[in-house]
Amino acid sequence: MAQPLTGCALLAIALGVTAAHAEPCQIARFPDIPVTMSGLRPMVRTQINGQDAWLIADSGAFFSMLTPAAAQRFQLPQEPFPGLYVEGVGGSEAARVVRVKKFTLIGLGHTWDGVDFVVAGSSFGGQAVGLLGQNVFRLADVEYDLANGVIRLVRPKGDCKRTSLAYWAGAAQKPYSVIDIEPADVRQPHTKSVAYLNGVKIHVIFDTGASQSLLTLGAAKRAGITPSSFGVSDGGSGGGLGHKVVPTWITRFSSFKIGDEEIKHAQLRFGDAELLGADMLIGADFFLSHRVYVASSQGRLYFTYNGGPVFDLSTVREPAESAGAEAGAGAAVLHGQ
Repeated sequence: MAQPLTGCALLAIALGVTAAHAEPCQIARFPDIPVTMSGLRPMVRTQINGQDAWLIADSGAFFSMLTPAAAQRFQLPQEPFPGLYVEGVGGSEAARVVRVKKFTLIGLGHTWDGVDFVVAGSSFGGQAVGLLGQNVFRLADVEYDLANGVIRLVRPKGDCKRTSLAYWAGAAQKPYSVIDIEPADVRQPHTKSVAYLNGVKIHVIFDTGASQSLLTLGAAKRAGITPSSFGVSDGGSGGGLGHKVVPTWITRFSSFKIGDEEIKHAQLRFGDAELLGADMLIGADFFLSHRVYVASSQGRLYFTYNGGPVFDLSTVREPAESAGAEAGAGAAVLHGQ
């Protein structure tokens, strides 16, 4: 779905200029994409061939997806794709592909022709019939303002290389954090950066499809914590794409630091999960407590703290037959032969 965003009205906001004779930096915001939170699942309303369809906004999914039941409901012929499978917190599974003749993203006010979706998973929970993935969110910079119920696609224009794109923070004189993110491509489009756990560097993926942020067991061990450590409690179980259900635990770490934000005595969930080379999923709980701007145009990520708990620590019990509903794609990635 890597088509240009055309036919959408843009709102331009002027920012600072950093060099003489340079074209002023402006950010062109596309119309807001409304988000409805279903628990910790950010849901967006779309239309598939004219029929309403709710998708989870999943920045951890490499591509937009539909469940097999949804493909059948919308009468979309499934095409085999040899060697295609998806991988997430819950393991991996084979996938197929369907093509939607008309796909509309409500709010953005635009319809695309001939949009491909990967077909995988069994259930994503609630009304969700699939995931809205990185093939959409890589069309431009993207701002996640989940606390206010919107996602915005943003396109900087002019000399913006050295300009802060946290435009809302400047207007309110609010402190913000900025971190570098790794370069991304079509096969590895995830938003990746680093954080520090008890002073130990860890690699993180920003994943709105993961309801709750999650550390790997290996990252916790490097920070000096194991499931048998003093003060560790049962965190329940969960999963993602695939059918593996992983046990989790909750404990207090002396420090969790990302950008200029440091949480002392942070309580975090960790589990026996593989996260595609990362140590932690930064999930929808973090996005609800922060306003986040993924500036792919600069290779940076900006965020401000909204208030309230940063991490959701409620205990979950995810049955094997519905694994995938709790964590969305869990940083799904495509593999092909």
